[in-house]
Amino acid sequence: MDDTKNRITKLCSRLSKGVVILSVLFSVVIVYAIAGLVAINVKPSTLNLVISSLKEPHFVDYYDFVFDKDMSNKGIAIEALVAIIVHYMLYVVILFRIRKLLRMIGRDTTPFTKKAAKEFRRLAIAFLIIEIIFDIVIALFAFTVLMLMSAIFDYGAYIQEKADETNRIQEEMIVSFAEITENKSTQTGNHVKRVSEYSRIIAEQMGLPESECERIRLASTMHDLGKLLIPVEILEKPGRLTDEEFATIKKHSSYGGELLDQVEGDIMQLARQIALDHHERPDGRGYPSSKTCDEISIEGRIVAVADVYDALTSKRSYKEAWKPEIAYDEIVKNSGTQFDSRVVDAFKAAYPKIEETRVLYADGIKALSFKPA
Repeated sequence: MDDTKNRITKLCSRLSKGVVILSVLFSVVIVYAIAGLVAINVKPSTLNLVISSLKEPHFVDYYDFVFDKDMSNKGIAIEALVAIIVHYMLYVVILFRIRKLLRMIGRDTTPFTKKAAKEFRRLAIAFLIIEIIFDIVIALFAFTVLMLMSAIFDYGAYIQEKADETNRIQEEMIVSFAEITENKSTQTGNHVKRVSEYSRIIAEQMGLPESECERIRLASTMHDLGKLLIPVEILEKPGRLTDEEFATIKKHSSYGGELLDQVEGDIMQLARQIALDHHERPDGRGYPSSKTCDEISIEGRIVAVADVYDALTSKRSYKEAWKPEIAYDEIVKNSGTQFDSRVVDAFKAAYPKIEETRVLYADGIKALSFKPA
């Protein structure tokens, strides 16, 4: 969708510039015709010069029915020039409306709207009314093109509505899954909320498109979905895990991928990828697939940093919360090994926002903030 939006924005920008150029050209014709009116009244001998110069560039082929008359007649000449002025002024008005429409489409987050389709229909009817008196072929051609654009935008709006509805359903499912996951363990608190917000902040810092950042925020809430299949006694064990218990915990990544494998929707599939990748490491020592570097999705690499930072700064049954400055140093220290270096750079740059978020969504206690030097 972002690619489509970018293409539409670029196309609208180019068309808008073309409309401005046409408006300037038509305005020149209007000014010249007005000057011709003045010249005729000041010096009637300039009549033939004005008429011939207007006919020369073929701007006024539509007015042959006027110009074929006796152009020595001052009244007929004035009638011709007034017709030119009115006609091209109407053109300019329509062009300004087209430019306004193009700019609206280019700025809108969802370019295909019923409002745009309706405006194309209005322009089609306006152009038909203005032009049909002068050239029926051009009038019908422009009318057909504008009505076709209206139909395209109507259909696009319909598709967009369906996509929005699908996204809404996905978001509701994600929220439900996140709540179920969070309620599985009484000690996680706002972990899911914090990780999702950290992930969005890091993604924004990395320059990802706004819509992609929002998708990551939503999808990351299900990064620990697989823990639904992990026994509670292991999740909440107060002491150190045995090797067997830790091996069981590590299965939550693949469990999450399996749970989301058959769920349709781009956000749900992104959530599946994050569930699988958020414990992978660039050095290949992660799980469940021991991926390295770019084999790990960028979303998984982002959530990995967000998840570990929050886990370190949160109290668990088996540990106390780390001080934020120590957790920060741990993330930075493992850049390029446990964590993607580009993601860590973004984490460092966006750290003030991350700390604000950590304090805002703290687990029922007043959290102490840390600002690195």
